[in-house]
Amino acid sequence: MNSPSAHLLIDPVTLTTVVRRILDSTTATLGEWQAKAIAHHVINNVTAGLQRITGITDDCSEQLSWSVILKILHLQPEDAGSIFNSSQDPTHWNYWQREALIYTSGILDNLTGDLVAPRCFAVTEPSANVVWLWLEDIQGIPGTAWPLERFGVAARHLGYLQGSYVMAQSLPFESWLSRGWHRAWVSNIDNTALEAWREPTIWQHPLLKEIFSTTIADQVMDLWSDRHILFNAVEQAPRTLCHFDITPNNLFARHNLHGDDQTVLIDWSFVGYGVLGEDIVNLVLDSIFLLFVDGSSLKTLEKLVLEGYLAGLRSAGWNGDERVVRFTYAAIAALHFGLIAGRLLKLVHNESRHNWLEQRFGRTFDEIITSRAIAITHALELAEEARLLLRFL
Repeated sequence: MNSPSAHLLIDPVTLTTVVRRILDSTTATLGEWQAKAIAHHVINNVTAGLQRITGITDDCSEQLSWSVILKILHLQPEDAGSIFNSSQDPTHWNYWQREALIYTSGILDNLTGDLVAPRCFAVTEPSANVVWLWLEDIQGIPGTAWPLERFGVAARHLGYLQGSYVMAQSLPFESWLSRGWHRAWVSNIDNTALEAWREPTIWQHPLLKEIFSTTIADQVMDLWSDRHILFNAVEQAPRTLCHFDITPNNLFARHNLHGDDQTVLIDWSFVGYGVLGEDIVNLVLDSIFLLFVDGSSLKTLEKLVLEGYLAGLRSAGWNGDERVVRFTYAAIAALHFGLIAGRLLKLVHNESRHNWLEQRFGRTFDEIITSRAIAITHALELAEEARLLLRFL
C-alpha cells in the first residue's frame, strides 16, 4: 500500500509496469509498497522532488523485493532571486524537459561499460508541466564518500567515453541538447557584483582580508574582460558530448557484472555539446567548493583527474596535443569559478544566509567560505595558465 508520507498519486498500473521492467517479468503483481521522500537540497528548480519507492511483488509464487527512484521534474515560474531558473526553450541551458528527453532518446543506452547512466524504466506525465522519471536505484559508493584515487578512475572512464565520441566523429543530433553551456552560465553572472570588488570598504570584512590578496579585484575584472577571447579559443577544441554537472553528489562507484570498476553518472539535465576537458572542471573544483574534498588536497585531486582523463582519451585512440585539454580545463575553471568571486562577496556580507549555510553543510561559516575561496583563488591562477597556453595553440 502507499505510504501516507508519499503525497503522490501513484497509479498502480504504471507502478506495476515499472516493477515488471525492473524485475524483467511479465507476470509480477504488486504486493505492499511504500514511497519515502529523499532529503536533498534543491538548487535547480527543475527538480520538484525525489522519492525512493520500495516494495515486494508476487511472481509465480515467489516474493521478490524491488526499489526505484522517482524523480519529479516540473516547470516553475521564474524566480528573480535564482540563478537556476528553468525554461521551456529547448536551446536554453536549463531546459526543464532535457533530462526526460535524454533518457527516452536512447543516447544514454550507448554509453561505455565503464561510465553509465541509471536505467530508466519509464517516463510519465501525470499533469501539465510535470514529468516523472522512474530510475534505477543505484547501489554503490557515492562520490561524496570516495577516496581521492577514485576520482582519477572516474576521470579515466569519462575520458574514454568522450574520446570515443571524438574518434568516431559522430555526435547525436537533437535540438534539445544544450549548446554553449558555460557561456550561458557566465552570462548569468551579475556584472555589478564583480564591479563591487573595486570598492575599498568591501575589504573591511575580516574573512575577506584574511583569505584574498589585494590584487584579486583586478584579477577578476581582467578575466571578465577576457571571457569572450577564452571562450572563442575553447570552442576550437575537439567536440564531444558533455554532462556539465559532474560533481561528487552526481557520481557512484560500483562493479559491473564482470567485477570491473564502473562509474554511474546521474542528473543529466544539462547534457549537450561541449569540448574535451570541459567536464572535468566541476569534478575538481566543485569537490572543493562544495566541501566534499578538503581544500588542502586540491592540487593532488587536480593531478589525479587530469592524468586519469588523459589516460582515458589515449585508450580511446585520441592522440591530440595534451595542451588543448589543459587549456580547456584552465580556461573553463577560471571562467566558471573565478568569476563567481562576486557572489562570494555578496554572501559574506549577507549575514542572513550564514546560519542556513552552516545547517546545510554541517560546517562553520568560516570553513565554508575558506573552502570556496580556495577554489576561486585557484581558478584565478588557472586564468593566467590559460592565457599562457593560448599563445601556443
